Amino acid sequence: MSFPEIAAAVTIGALSLGIGAPSVGSALRSWRLNGAVRDMALEMHRTRMEAVARGTYVGIVFDRSAPTDRWRLYADGGDRGIQTAEVAAGIDRPLGDPLSLASRHEGVRIGIAGAGPIPRIPPAIGTLSPSDDPIAFGSTDIFSASPTGETSTGTLYLTDGRDMRAVVVYGATGRIRTWRFDARDGQWRQ
Repeated sequence: MSFPEIAAAVTIGALSLGIGAPSVGSALRSWRLNGAVRDMALEMHRTRMEAVARGTYVGIVFDRSAPTDRWRLYADGGDRGIQTAEVAAGIDRPLGDPLSLASRHEGVRIGIAGAGPIPRIPPAIGTLSPSDDPIAFGSTDIFSASPTGETSTGTLYLTDGRDMRAVVVYGATGRIRTWRFDARDGQWRQ
């Protein structure tokens, strides 16, 4: 090969890397976010199975006050389900150690992306903003499952700062669905 041919090959290779690098980074971010939403859906399914197997309420208590978003499973030690006051008093007992979202899925956090108004997941109406609560299971940050398999109804939003995913749980049936927000057309997709 002559020097001009080598220079042309190196130039073409460098251009290919320059063009492909942003798409590789985007694919990696998407892969992490997809993994995180599947992981959280599995945690909720596992919580439901634990509640049925133990014959008592089991719940996921989310903690956003730590340096990274965490969650931990708890079993009901009282008689009214998993409650914030009973967790704090030690009545509802932990099942295992706290788990960290960032240690499992780098760059992913519980939250709502700040990319303008984002529609709520259908059939809900209205929009979401970054100041809205990304853990929407009633008035607490607890996802709960009963001994009969019923669960809290609600949504958990995850973001990497740009894109969004969500886990939606339908209470009476315990169905769990994951959603992806498509910023190109402003729609949520399953």
